[in-house]
Amino acid sequence: MMARPSPAPLPSARFRDDEPVFGHSHQVIEGVPIPLFGDSDSWLPDCIGRPANRFPADWRITFPADDSLLNLQLRETAFALFNPTHPVLREAEIYLPAEPTAVSTVRIHCQKLQVIIRWAHKEGRDADLGQWDQTDWEALLNDRTELGEPDTVAAYINAVRALRRVVKVVTGVTPFGDPWGDRPASHVAWEAVQNAAAAQDGLSTPAIPPETWWPLLRAAWAYVHTFAPDIFKWRELFERHPAAMPGQAPRSDRLSMTRSALVDAMVSEWLAHPGNLVPVHAKELNGAPVGAPVWQALSKMITEGKNKDLFSARRQSARMEARRAAVLDAVERGQSKPVYATKSNRDLDAPSYRPTSTRISSSRLDDDVRRWLSDPANRVPVRGSADRNGEAGTPVLATLARLIWGAAGRERLDLRKDFSRVRLRMIEEAVAAGQVVHLDGVDGDRRGWRELPMPCPEAVAVTRPDGSVGPWRTEITRSQLSEELRMLRAACYVFIAAMSMMRDSEVQEIRRNALVTRFGSPALVSRKTKLEPARPELFWWIIEPVAEAVAVAERLSWHPTHLFATLAPPSEDNDKKAKPQGRRGIRSPFEIDFFIDQVNAHHDRLGLDKIPQAHVRSHMFRKTMSVITGQQPDGEIALGIQLKHAARRALANHTTQAYAQMDTKWAKEFDQQLEHAASLKLVDLLKARRNGETVAVGPGAGRLHAGLDKVIEIMNSDPQLRAQIADERVEASLLASEFPDLHLGTINHCMFDAPQAECQNQLPEELRGQAPLIGACQPDRCRNSAITRAHAPIWIAEEEDLIALAKEPRLAPPRREAVLIRLEDVQRITRALREEGTA
Repeated sequence: MMARPSPAPLPSARFRDDEPVFGHSHQVIEGVPIPLFGDSDSWLPDCIGRPANRFPADWRITFPADDSLLNLQLRETAFALFNPTHPVLREAEIYLPAEPTAVSTVRIHCQKLQVIIRWAHKEGRDADLGQWDQTDWEALLNDRTELGEPDTVAAYINAVRALRRVVKVVTGVTPFGDPWGDRPASHVAWEAVQNAAAAQDGLSTPAIPPETWWPLLRAAWAYVHTFAPDIFKWRELFERHPAAMPGQAPRSDRLSMTRSALVDAMVSEWLAHPGNLVPVHAKELNGAPVGAPVWQALSKMITEGKNKDLFSARRQSARMEARRAAVLDAVERGQSKPVYATKSNRDLDAPSYRPTSTRISSSRLDDDVRRWLSDPANRVPVRGSADRNGEAGTPVLATLARLIWGAAGRERLDLRKDFSRVRLRMIEEAVAAGQVVHLDGVDGDRRGWRELPMPCPEAVAVTRPDGSVGPWRTEITRSQLSEELRMLRAACYVFIAAMSMMRDSEVQEIRRNALVTRFGSPALVSRKTKLEPARPELFWWIIEPVAEAVAVAERLSWHPTHLFATLAPPSEDNDKKAKPQGRRGIRSPFEIDFFIDQVNAHHDRLGLDKIPQAHVRSHMFRKTMSVITGQQPDGEIALGIQLKHAARRALANHTTQAYAQMDTKWAKEFDQQLEHAASLKLVDLLKARRNGETVAVGPGAGRLHAGLDKVIEIMNSDPQLRAQIADERVEASLLASEFPDLHLGTINHCMFDAPQAECQNQLPEELRGQAPLIGACQPDRCRNSAITRAHAPIWIAEEEDLIALAKEPRLAPPRREAVLIRLEDVQRITRALREEGTA
């Protein structure tokens, strides 16, 4: 039965079919096709650049082919969202923000609207959403609630609201009001699923529990710092050897075929010698005109009789045409000699065709097997379990042949052929004597060589949970190495994403040579894609371990530009069969789950703690580190810089505060860690102060210096303490006594003294004096605040951002005044830092 043809697409009364979808509101890449409104099947936005974390299939916007009206409605909606300043929208009195909607958002809107319309058809409701009443919308939410989480339900609400904003230019839809008023989509969705825990401040991202966070980070760091050298060493060893067993010749040395690239080089080298003359026909022969090259004779001359078809006209390819063109150029230059075809061998001393024989005598093959088995280090691969080709314990002959003769020798032990019984008897005797290695999951005989184990005598030793010490791997196969490479890539991703607070898209946009220095501190360069059509290049401060993880990821990646890409190396096949150099981008949810599952399955061998099962995703790393950082004095400013919420940082930053909101599970964790961390942090300042340095500036610098000097005096006056001056535990104990209420911060340190604390003025009388109010900290004014050398880069960056913001011509006067006031406060600190030489 023939398939029903798709209906013809409908024309739009508002937009022309030849209008480009991505107009002046976008920065398009020159030379990349721009989809047109009339493309009714799909739009591929490659012209504006695909982020690394978006796969091609996730980047294409597809329209239904079976419903021409719905197809047109979705195209008109998407076109309007992509072109918010289009004249047609202005004429229809539609005023959208000038910034185009993101591709991923439009794609989701189109998907959800298509589902809604098809649901309406199925339920017998009006396809014109503008004719719906409140019961229709309630029925839709009830239906979607049964199938999705609150975030999914909110996506349907957002899609309807996107359609409503541009409904005046959408064919067949009557303008309608917002069914949910001005309530946030997240709140409506939560209410629809009857969940009382509403997403406060519009943020529903949970933090990773501490019991999962710490072992996950330790496992990722173990792979990055401890296991990576072994993994790279094994990868290089497998690249040099065709199979896992040592002692084999490189694969290239055992191939009898000559690669096409080498043949091209032979032709070029032969023609480059002026004494080599191309034989040409002295008279017409079999359709070949006078002066045409004698192709077979020339082929045999170049290859010394091993090949007669280097220039065969039967093989139509660009490579073959290039060879023939090179020869014809030589003839044109006069580098030729007329010959009679029947006498070309005699006239040019061309060798006769002598094809190389690959047949080897049976006795020689028997000797090869005997010689290989004589080495006790060589073991016959046998099946670990029964499969379609044999029972458990029987030899895997194809893999054995690969070990002895290389990839080209598989048929020399093929039972379907009549090979020598001597070889089979020798193999069976070796198996009976126990000279074997067991393989599992070999998929017949075809992939068994990937399961051959290679000993790992120099693997790094780890301390296992039972207290024993031993190598983290005793042997490894090619298949296991592939898993370890994937584990290493996942570990790099987890560690970088967690410790840098970058988004998934920002991590996956990291390119080679991304490590830089910014204001004297290491930083990463990447591109911000969220809410930024221009995808600007920005900086994220990092610590040294993150820099090490970036270096490992760079060494691991085969991709020419990006760090996170497929693990497959570039193909070395000829041009006709060449593969792309690895697709950039990874599916981070799968990589995170894979890493956690593998660590838990092999934690005993790896010497790592099990990672308690929890839902872990890339955006949760960002949230969790924000919770940790947000507890420091004025940590909101540091978060605003690192999270790239700088646009609102000069005033109250609603988004950053929500990110840093304390989690109940993390509150207990902080109670146990902060006191110890504070005293250890001061040890470094104590050492610098002992050398006479000015270690801090700011209103509270004098108090900090006085306290440090007091501890130094105590240690110098007590002979017993002076003898223990190198013991950091003693110093930490003294400092903890001197600064009992010290709170370490990302942009300052707070020596909390309630009567002098500026933050307490924001609290009622009955609540003052209990603890510092982090969100109200004023580090440039409060007498409890001290700013050290470590805080300098953040203050200088804040100063630069405020200066740039103050120069913005479109800034409203009240906001400009607020920015200038803040700038004056910040410059009071940066000026002091520069004067003391700490900036």
